[in-house]
Amino acid sequence: MKLFKESLLIVLAPALAYSLELPQMGFVQKTRDTGEKKDKEKQTLKVKLRLQPRLDFGDIYKKEGKFRQRSDFYLRRTRLEISKKWKNIPIGEKLKVKLVLSMDKGERNYSYKSGKKKYRRFDVELKYVYVDWELRDELALLFGRKKKPYSRIALTSSSRQLLIERPFFIGDAKDWVGEYAALQFMLHGKFLDGVLRYMFAVSDGSAIEEEQKAGDNAKSDTALGNFYAFRLELSPPGFVEKKKDDTGIGKKNKGNVISLGVSYARNRNFDVDTDDDTDNGYEVKNEKGSLWGIDLFGRFKLGSGVLSAQFEYASMEYEKTDRREYGWYAQAGYLLNTSYGGLEPAVRYEYQSITYKDRRRKVLTFGFNHYIKKHKLKWSYNILFINNDWSDADDQTVHQVQAQVYF
Repeated sequence: MKLFKESLLIVLAPALAYSLELPQMGFVQKTRDTGEKKDKEKQTLKVKLRLQPRLDFGDIYKKEGKFRQRSDFYLRRTRLEISKKWKNIPIGEKLKVKLVLSMDKGERNYSYKSGKKKYRRFDVELKYVYVDWELRDELALLFGRKKKPYSRIALTSSSRQLLIERPFFIGDAKDWVGEYAALQFMLHGKFLDGVLRYMFAVSDGSAIEEEQKAGDNAKSDTALGNFYAFRLELSPPGFVEKKKDDTGIGKKNKGNVISLGVSYARNRNFDVDTDDDTDNGYEVKNEKGSLWGIDLFGRFKLGSGVLSAQFEYASMEYEKTDRREYGWYAQAGYLLNTSYGGLEPAVRYEYQSITYKDRRRKVLTFGFNHYIKKHKLKWSYNILFINNDWSDADDQTVHQVQAQVYF
């Protein structure tokens, strides 16, 4: 009964929110003043629903040290997004408020990355909630729960990824500096019409207690400023990226794009249990975790299609326990317009090294995206050849099929 109520809530909430807002905002009147109409549309409440039904099959279940073939059908993402934007405010240029509820990985049974079997229910969670106040192009203030700025591909919405899943080592990044979405203060802005863009975020570092690498337990003193992250992005004039999109679709971007990014994140003053068969509680005091990375992205019109290419490197470490992990990937896609919609073949190679465990992983992914209505309606197929390179490891071949409905 509880599952039914939660599912009903997600399905009916957009209609309910929309009906409650209509008496207040009215319908947008058609007018000769196009600018006025656009301003009215931007200031209305927006409600969006995103569904990503997903099928994984192949070597996704590990038993007795060997991967076994299984299949798993589930909802990778179920998101309800509610946002509103105001322009012409008394102080500054605009104000945006956004709330995102999620029921991700509903009815998933297997994690292909770990090989573990664990059933996940449809549990409603608060994914993001924030207020973003833009004073001017060069300075905006954000407060709330949002992604921390330590990786390009992590910052890019999962609705606009070139391949279905992010690389393995990017997923591990949150284990070293804390969960990637957390309550934070952020300053961000752009100079020279977006040629130079920056993000600087601070939080209390408590997210490290949920995900961490140095041991089975971590305890943070949760002081504001224990975590901070900084990201800088640079584009040549005429090649500015307005919104991150790893595909050839290039939402809100016209023309060619080049973007170079550097990121740094640090979490400090937390204690860890190294799980070394001692019984002294948190043996390592005031540990510090850090991450730095560099990335390069480009999108270009090439022949009759659009080429997108991306490279990213990241290194993560714990200082006192002397543990480190690093990885990199290179990916590319080529978008073609056909009579059946956009077709985008894509490929990625990624390398991951967990040095303190002497483990390496190499993954080669081939796939394609079929866009029926850009990112609003599409489906994708990926095949992953995973080489788990350590003594007792077993290699994997994994197939993924995922659709997206976003309206």
